[in-house]
Amino acid sequence: MHLVGQFLIFMLVINATVFALECYVCDEQEENNDKCSKTVKQCNETEDTCLSYIFWTSPQEMTPRGERRHYLSKSCATSDYCQKMLYAFTPVCTRNWYDDWSCVECCKGDRCNKYVFLGASSLSTSFLLTSIASFISTIFLIYY
Repeated sequence: MHLVGQFLIFMLVINATVFALECYVCDEQEENNDKCSKTVKQCNETEDTCLSYIFWTSPQEMTPRGERRHYLSKSCATSDYCQKMLYAFTPVCTRNWYDDWSCVECCKGDRCNKYVFLGASSLSTSFLLTSIASFISTIFLIYY
């Protein structure tokens, strides 16, 4: 009977490892390629959500004309933590090109955070698509 108990515990541990969520991970990268689309982490068993955090701000080093840049971080998280982050950053998730902003995206499923915001493969494409969608919505509201 003792061997059966040990076998069951062993199978539970193996199962938890085999079925753990996988998320892309990176820290403050300027592009959604290379490290952000190639580095995968097997999450802890309590982490059931992939989190993506993107912010648009001036870099620490000097740039011509004070240009802003995108920075992207991805990680594993608990669902509760991701929802708290999403709620906290919603007021500053404006995506205005002339202001600093930060946005959070949460998803569930293996490697679901490969693409960020609207499924774009690069941050600049995502920003462009967001800007175009905002422009079209504004025109539609004005004329209809």
